[in-house]
Amino acid sequence: MGISLQTGLEALDLVRSLPGRGAALVRRLTRRSASNFRFAFLFLGAEQREALGLVYEYCRVVDDIVDEREPGLEGDARARQQLAEWSRELERVFGDPYTDSDPPRTELGRGLQRTHALFGYPREAFDEILAGVGMDLEKTRYETIEDLRLYCYRVASCVGFLCIAIFGEQDAPARAYAEHLGLALQYTNILRDIAEDAVRQRVYLPAELLGRHGLTTDDILNCRYDGRFVAAAADFAAAAEREYQAAWKLLPTINQRVLLPAEIMGRTYYEILREIRTRNYNVFTRRASLRRRDKLRIAALAIARAGIAAL
Repeated sequence: MGISLQTGLEALDLVRSLPGRGAALVRRLTRRSASNFRFAFLFLGAEQREALGLVYEYCRVVDDIVDEREPGLEGDARARQQLAEWSRELERVFGDPYTDSDPPRTELGRGLQRTHALFGYPREAFDEILAGVGMDLEKTRYETIEDLRLYCYRVASCVGFLCIAIFGEQDAPARAYAEHLGLALQYTNILRDIAEDAVRQRVYLPAELLGRHGLTTDDILNCRYDGRFVAAAADFAAAAEREYQAAWKLLPTINQRVLLPAEIMGRTYYEILREIRTRNYNVFTRRASLRRRDKLRIAALAIARAGIAAL
């Protein structure tokens, strides 16, 4: 599936002006990142853009360890070893850069340590992301929405916690907003990427949900589109809708200008969810995406809402 906010191919041209080695990591990441980020990044300062790029690069690196591993037990074992190495690297990242005799050993780790000094990342979020990625090694099916929620919390909401640290808003309402929005984004990703995940023999739609509509995991793996699938997909879309609405109910309690990049991302993915609904949940023939003018419109509306809220 991949970590939320990690899909797509188009570069974010605006980061070309960033200085230093951290910028190179951002550029490497954004060559593979979704154009959905373009407008969200525009409202960040240079240090914030670098920090966000480093966080996303971390997500991409650990995600690729699992997604690009060799098939079979040997590939699984190697992936577990690499994830364990990253767990040790995190110990070095969060060590004292002035007194610790074992500094980070990777360029990415050094960048994270440097930007942690600026933004104060919550350490547990990095650990949870690593645990979430590891779940893809252990299971390719989920029985209930509660089981799936833990996975999505780890690979999406915890990314959100790192983002709001960079944006400068880490109080309880902002964390709750990031948790709900992360779940909403990941649920949207799951719905959009059902066919792609089926190729990897992964089914994220919970078995309980499928069974309620007379479906099996084999139906999903075979990309069977019929009335039963439409009903199941609509139920799952409703779960995503609830998370979006829970996040947006918190907006009056948080600094909307500070969290504007997150709002742009949230509104963008909500439009993707609407596009999926418009197609009657046929996610098998073409991947849902938005046109550039739609993204511009979404960004403009988010800016207007944030401006009005600040009055």
